[in-house]
Amino acid sequence: MRAATLLAAVGATAVASATGIAAAPAAGLAPAVAGWSQPMMLGGCPGSEAPWVVFPSDSPAHRTGPGALVWSTGGGCPGGSRVLLAAIASDGKPGAPVALRTGGGRGIALRGPLAVAGGPHGGVVVAASGSVSAASSGSRSGALGGSAQGLFSQGRAGGPFSPASPTGGPASPIALVSAYLGDVAIASPAAEADGQSAVRLRVERHHASGFQPAVQVSSGAAGAVESLKVALDYRSDALVAWWQRGAIYVRDLPAAGRAHPIQRLAAAAPDPRIAALISDDNRAIVAWSVQRGAQTSIYLDISTGGVRFHHAVLLERFTDPDDLRSPGDSPSLIRLSSESVMLAFSGEQAGHWVVRTAPIDLHGMRPVETMPTPGADALLAALAPGPDGDAFVLWTEPQPGPAGVAKPAQAAIFAARGVDAYPGVSIFGKPEEVAAPGPNSSPALAVDPGSDRAFAVWRGAGGSIEYAIRTAAAP
Repeated sequence: MRAATLLAAVGATAVASATGIAAAPAAGLAPAVAGWSQPMMLGGCPGSEAPWVVFPSDSPAHRTGPGALVWSTGGGCPGGSRVLLAAIASDGKPGAPVALRTGGGRGIALRGPLAVAGGPHGGVVVAASGSVSAASSGSRSGALGGSAQGLFSQGRAGGPFSPASPTGGPASPIALVSAYLGDVAIASPAAEADGQSAVRLRVERHHASGFQPAVQVSSGAAGAVESLKVALDYRSDALVAWWQRGAIYVRDLPAAGRAHPIQRLAAAAPDPRIAALISDDNRAIVAWSVQRGAQTSIYLDISTGGVRFHHAVLLERFTDPDDLRSPGDSPSLIRLSSESVMLAFSGEQAGHWVVRTAPIDLHGMRPVETMPTPGADALLAALAPGPDGDAFVLWTEPQPGPAGVAKPAQAAIFAARGVDAYPGVSIFGKPEEVAAPGPNSSPALAVDPGSDRAFAVWRGAGGSIEYAIRTAAAP
């Protein structure tokens, strides 16, 4: 028997029902004129981890440097595991993949899984793992030795990158995020003595030439740090969220002034999926998904002024449909160019996974829309803003096998474009197929702020890197 609880009444709007969420009408957008291109394959070695696509910018509608496709290769690649980058030209076409190198031509030994974001001056920041000595890492008591730990590097796509710098802690988890003006932040775990773990934050302002010294987000505590996330506002105030010792914590670190106290949001099972966002009005939003056995619960917590969190609201709880686990990108939070906030998450309806979206404003979470995917499982893969108050949501649809059981190894990829129709309502167009059913996995999506051209990338057969482009001619 399916168990579903919908309490999406985070403001004055209640959208719960016994069988699913009452969706807003999926009307108001005409069918695509141009739509998505046919999938194309990049050269270079196959990807061993999820690929990334990023467009550096200093405003929602101004790209400051070439976009980039970035991925980590496997050990079978000539030269071993490494990070490859393909610069994206202004016409949307990626160039030949190249390995990251310094200005002197020396290779940069990074390997996945990766975190990638746009940086100042048209640059791209890549964080991953690598091996550096304890002396160069600055780790306490030589705890890390020469083992793999966090490293980061930055440079313009198609140009040299800086030598890799250590985070001073484990290779995972590392969180990266860009802000409105091109500021960028890295949150990473820090190795402490006696098996304790802490969290550190580095910020590079859009007018700077490098990262500021790391600041301590949390002091050492027993237990590993998991599910690390970081968000920045226009002023580069930072909100860091993480899981440790059975609970989710957050801390607000203003760019000017003292850091706020650490706040404990809720108890949670290990490895929650966390999304975080902070706004210039001193308010913030954290959403997370928790899995216990075959049951998924999705929560939302909206702060009051001063970034003070008081009460998390359960949005939905259900038994995972078709033995498929909750996707890693659910939930997701983005700020649109209109300054509106949008939430997306994977829920359940009629015994299948579905993708839901909803705007969030000062009145809370507003009416929820469910993507029309009748009879199929839809697993959220990405949510990305565009330059015109629009957004794209990307999802996969695992195909049923001979016995009718969904097979994640065979999936189609779909996307839909949405806009803020009027305050409190977002409207998405009809789903558009990005890739036909096949061995597709780990899709990612970003929108070129200069052209509103959407770019999707994923791993295809054998880990090959494939991509498709939705032209700006489509509405």
